[in-house]
Amino acid sequence: MKKLNVISRKYWNRQPCNIKHSKKKLFSKEYFNEVSKKRYFVEGHIKNFVNFKKWKNKKVLEIGFGIGTDAIEFLKNGAKYNGIELSDKSHEITKKRIKIFNFKAESLIFDEAENLSKHFSKKNNFDLIYSFGVLHHSSSLQKCLREIYKIMSPKTELKVMLYAKNSYKYMMMKKKFLRYEAQKNVPVIDFYDHEDIKKLFSKFKLKEVRQDFIFPYKITPYKKNKYVKVEHFKYMNKNIFNTFRENLGEHLLITARIK
Repeated sequence: MKKLNVISRKYWNRQPCNIKHSKKKLFSKEYFNEVSKKRYFVEGHIKNFVNFKKWKNKKVLEIGFGIGTDAIEFLKNGAKYNGIELSDKSHEITKKRIKIFNFKAESLIFDEAENLSKHFSKKNNFDLIYSFGVLHHSSSLQKCLREIYKIMSPKTELKVMLYAKNSYKYMMMKKKFLRYEAQKNVPVIDFYDHEDIKKLFSKFKLKEVRQDFIFPYKITPYKKNKYVKVEHFKYMNKNIFNTFRENLGEHLLITARIK
């Protein structure tokens, strides 16, 4: 395994993403439901980007499923779900979560994204390959994309979210006005602009690349499940805010196919 991925695995095993989104009994139905509620309340654009209902009876692969929040949405909507995850802790939580909700995944692989083609091929005939907020933490985005390309068929749609360099959050972070992540000391984070995406996805046919999502809340209350907006967002006109997130959003939402 790549050295950076070893470091990342240790980190995400200590604190799986979104694991503190609920104070309910750990890994109960109520706990997982609250985790989902908070994720989609704060990041409502995820559902618009993915359109979970679209993948009913379709074959889906998620790269980096974390504690399984999006996995459950795919399964609820009737997708034939497959996933791969770097963190063994998150892998175990998602297995438990799927069982609690009486769903069944086609496969849940414990490995790094750089090894995708060891587990899957074009013969899997995926309708969707999806990764949200994961690949910018990998040891090599280029290698991950090469592996993804190997297993895509002409019908496969690829949907990926990467962190945007030309964003409000990145600029504020560089000026040290804000910490980037709610979780501290994330070991690997990369950022990209539209030109980077054109180069990285040169073998792909890009259907859409757009920016979305401004996190308007103060971190400390947010970690306690309280939604207190930063002052300048609290008083900002909604239309201005929407223009702001569409041009300086921290999430690059990429949709592509193979050429």
